[in-house]
Amino acid sequence: MFDLTTHLGVPLSWTGHQENPVYPLIDGAIDHHVARSLEELRPFLEDPDASGPPYVYHVYEGIHLKSEETRYRAQGISVDLTIIWPGVLRDEWTKTAGHKHSAADNDEWRAEVIQVINGQGLFVLQSGNRDRIDDLVVISAEAGDWVVIPPGFGHVSVNVGEDVLAIVCAHAQDIYLEYEEMARHRGAGVWIGPEGMRENPSYLRIPPVKRLAARDVMARPSQQPLYRMVGMNASQFEFLQDPRRPVPWR
Repeated sequence: MFDLTTHLGVPLSWTGHQENPVYPLIDGAIDHHVARSLEELRPFLEDPDASGPPYVYHVYEGIHLKSEETRYRAQGISVDLTIIWPGVLRDEWTKTAGHKHSAADNDEWRAEVIQVINGQGLFVLQSGNRDRIDDLVVISAEAGDWVVIPPGFGHVSVNVGEDVLAIVCAHAQDIYLEYEEMARHRGAGVWIGPEGMRENPSYLRIPPVKRLAARDVMARPSQQPLYRMVGMNASQFEFLQDPRRPVPWR
């Protein structure tokens, strides 16, 4: 397995255990661990009765150094690690539950930036209103690639490889995750699996899918760990807290 500490800038160790594959070492800290079970993911699946691993993915929220606790809290940006196991859930690749990010105290949407540190993935991004999708984008990415989720876009991360898909995500600390829309539709506008991509008929309108490669959308800003980049220059990430700010790397 890849060296987590090198890729994260935070000393975390890989155990490979299905229930909890990561734990902190020495100065490393994790605010919260979410183990997303297959049972919890069923409302987001094409086939709610699909079989699969008992835990499909894990989110380690708020990874940071204990010695940098004060600075980390003050910067207003959270850095999370998501681990998605490889495999299929009947006809779909393993994936996350789709959601949007909004401010915790109002309905203003928030952006997110993702750094892929291991594996191969597809990121499904969609915007629209309830049952109608206005824009639908599928971005392919591999280790080293970056993906920006614009404000107001629901998004799903899909593991299409044979290895663990590991992604590091940065977003405003004070956010609310809205899952209801995609749970009502059993996922995004397309389901993706070994046999290809299929439209989700529960939506009233699905536009043509735009397929892009992450490296064609945005140059890799750095090979430095995302946690370190935020700590060294938090002003580069102001767009995560204020949707009016531009993304600096485009």
